[in-house]
Amino acid sequence: MIVALGLALAALGTLLLGVLAIPHPPDLFYLPVASVARRGRSVPAMLTAFAAGLAEDALATPGRLWGLHSFSKVLVAYLLAAIGARALVEKPVLLGLLVWGAVVVDGLVVTLLLWILRGEPLHPALPALAFRAAGTGLLAAVLQAFLRHPWKERRAARRRRRLA
Repeated sequence: MIVALGLALAALGTLLLGVLAIPHPPDLFYLPVASVARRGRSVPAMLTAFAAGLAEDALATPGRLWGLHSFSKVLVAYLLAAIGARALVEKPVLLGLLVWGAVVVDGLVVTLLLWILRGEPLHPALPALAFRAAGTGLLAAVLQAFLRHPWKERRAARRRRRLA
């Protein structure tokens, strides 16, 4: 249920960023994928990535090349889950770095797939990819820090101070 909400919010955010015409928007679909994959669960991470990739294919290139982003996101989600199974990914900075690397690998895989499918050499737009990856990694780190903050404990402590 939470994953479906995350994917819906990612799709809505992607549409909103497209309407605002931001030059290098973050890849919002990696946020729910990284959330599932950081716990080391590969099958749920790959299923989430498959759904996220299909949604991105529907939004980015409607009517052609269905499955391009799904394939790359499933591949990267498996790699993220393998890292999550071997390392504890709880710190916001570490999650941000992993998501940054995931977006870079995803961009390179999509470029390679388009190169193979079109039959002509393509050169990845490295500055655009770097900005997109940095924005996504920073957003993932900020969201992780926000979610890890002990809001209930702070509220209880504030209430105790007020009553004392």
